[in-house]
This record gives sequence, structure tokens and C-alpha cells, in this order.
Amino acid sequence: MPAFESLTLCRRKALFSVIGGAALMALAWLAYLRGWPFGDHLLGLLTGIGVGLWFAAALLWFTPDMSDAVPKRLARRYQREMWPAMTAYVLVMLGWKRLLGLVDATWLKVLIALFPALLVLWVMRAFVRYVRDSDEMQRRIELESGSVAGLVTSGAYLSAGFLQSASLIDIPSKVAMIWVFPMLCMVYGIAKLVIGRRYQ
Repeated sequence: MPAFESLTLCRRKALFSVIGGAALMALAWLAYLRGWPFGDHLLGLLTGIGVGLWFAAALLWFTPDMSDAVPKRLARRYQREMWPAMTAYVLVMLGWKRLLGLVDATWLKVLIALFPALLVLWVMRAFVRYVRDSDEMQRRIELESGSVAGLVTSGAYLSAGFLQSASLIDIPSKVAMIWVFPMLCMVYGIAKLVIGRRYQ
């Protein structure tokens, strides 16, 4: 397929993300229509990952081609370290809620509850190693993007806290806390797109 081969690596990944997201959302929708015993948690998780893949596809499509800026050895190492952790995270989240309901011991509940966070720390470690070993330009892009993401996310969380204190919104704390890290990642992706294009 000459048209596919002419695309940049980022745009090829974007197409795969669109296909993967569509497949997951179609599976969730089909399971809902057919009444398959997936459960609301699993249906929501599949839909959420599908939407996340579409969001990633949009970012990848407009990301400038910087494949020459990152050594292939470093990019491959990052992929090797990041993807197993992300795959394990998704698999754990499929049965995490159900597993929590099966145990009674508090110490065991604590271990199970924190296990997904340990997998996220594994992803963070891969990212820190990637940034540390990048060249100065790539490191600058990553650190600027992370700074913007941290400021925007904490500002949004603080603003929501003020609105909550004024009884203008009512967001359950467990929902708000769970969404801080995904929001940070989404804002980071948008910031990196804008900052990367500026340095292109």
C-alpha cells in the first residue's frame, strides 16, 4: 500500500489507534446490545480505552515527525519497558474491582487496591529513563510539556475544589482522585503536540 507507506511513523500509529479504539468500542456496544455478561465496569473500561485510543490517534496524527530526534535504541527500550506495564495495567483493571470484593482481610485489600498504582509507577519509571537519556532538545520538549501538564492539571483540580467547597458542583472524591493521572496524561499529550511543533 503506497499511500500507507508514505505516511510518517506517527500517522501510521494513529491509524492503528483508530482501528484499535473502534474495535474496543464496537465490542462494548455489541456486548451491551446482546446482553453478554460483561458487567458495567468492563463495558466502561473497554469504552474508556477505546476513547483514549482515539484521543491518542488525534494527537499522533498532528504530531510533527521527530523520529530522527530520538535514537532508535532509546525508543525501542522505552517501548519494551512501557508496553508490558500498560498491558498488565489493562488486564489487572479488568478484574480488579471483582477481586477487591472477594477478599475480607484489610491488608490484602490494601495490596490489591494499590497494585494498579505500582504498574503506573513502572510506566513512570520507563518515562523518566526515556527523558533522562534523550538529547537536550527532546528533553526540553518533554520537560516543558510535563511542566505545563502539571500546572494545568493542578490548577483545574484546585478550581474544582473551590467550586466543590462553594457547593456549586458535587463530584465524588473517588472519581476526582482516579481521574487526576489520566487528565495529566491527556494535557501532557496536547502540550507536547503544541510545544513539539514550535521546536520543529
